Amino acid sequence: MSRVGQTEEEDMNYKSALVAASLGVAVLLQATAAIAQTKVRVGWCTSVPTTGAVPFAVATKLGWFKQAGVDVELVNFPGSSDCVRNVATGEVLVAVPTVDPVAILGLTGVRTQVFYTAYRRNIFGLAVPADSPIKTYADLRGKKIGVTSMASAGVIVARSVAKSTSLDPDRDIRIVVSGQPAQTAVLLKRGDIDAVSQWDTQYALMELAGVPMRQLDDKSLSSFPANSFVATPDTIKTKSDLLSRMMRAYTMGVLYTIAKPRAASEMFHAVYPQVVPAGMDPVQALDQTTTMLSTVIAKWTLESTDIRWGESSLDTYQRYLDWLRDAGILKDKVDARDIATNELVDAINKDLDLKAVEAALAN
Repeated sequence: MSRVGQTEEEDMNYKSALVAASLGVAVLLQATAAIAQTKVRVGWCTSVPTTGAVPFAVATKLGWFKQAGVDVELVNFPGSSDCVRNVATGEVLVAVPTVDPVAILGLTGVRTQVFYTAYRRNIFGLAVPADSPIKTYADLRGKKIGVTSMASAGVIVARSVAKSTSLDPDRDIRIVVSGQPAQTAVLLKRGDIDAVSQWDTQYALMELAGVPMRQLDDKSLSSFPANSFVATPDTIKTKSDLLSRMMRAYTMGVLYTIAKPRAASEMFHAVYPQVVPAGMDPVQALDQTTTMLSTVIAKWTLESTDIRWGESSLDTYQRYLDWLRDAGILKDKVDARDIATNELVDAINKDLDLKAVEAALAN
């Protein structure tokens, strides 16, 4: 039936317009939903972003996080223990700590889990100036060891290696805060500290500050995984799609960074300009970041083509947990299945947009 005062033809035109308008609204709503961004706060376990955050910059700059519907904000904390606590309290949804505090705090009821192993080999270890008489852990007796903060995993590593060589970590060594690399280099030059328990890129920066460094050899420690993505078990289950989308974009950032480290370093400086040393020539700063990034890339690279991105070797995690228990860091046995899961690995790898990475690399 026609509306009052209108012909049948006019009424049909009116209805057609309504249908078209409805379809237009539906399409608009679908497009809006497709680009809707979910804010994700990610705990970064140092006081400033480090080169490990380069894939975040790449995925941000190339729009991969946006395409995944994720708006990532890095939130800095002093160390891994703080990161884990803030995941547990909900201050951040995800963090990238070492596994040690995940296990240590897990024994106290603070439950978090690794759902994506990022650093497949350990970045931590003890180092000394290249000309130091210290050759082994046993030589650390009576020495001062510098860490970035008392919340850093470097504290746990220093205590563990001391215990592994029959030193009492409370009496035979002294752990002190030496700060960031430039400050640490000054303390090493003055002899205020004797050794450092930090990580590989920190040692590279100390060398740039004028103190050539030598890491103490420890094949067991170097084989253990390091910083990885952690969330609460509940988040992993209830927000699996969100986490999978975010980690796909992050992994694409890793792939790009491995292939083009200098271009990735440029994006890092653009997205996080605070990482560029004040007063340093931009080209020199880019050279420095690219050099340090090569050290990090070696720890991200997969061991073989059989391994999927983010996959956790539960056997390797178990060896690390047992090592921590033998060193007295863990007060009880911890099962690797309680602190690491591969629940999201299939979903993350299944829909990786490798063509988008190839296209970006071709530009």
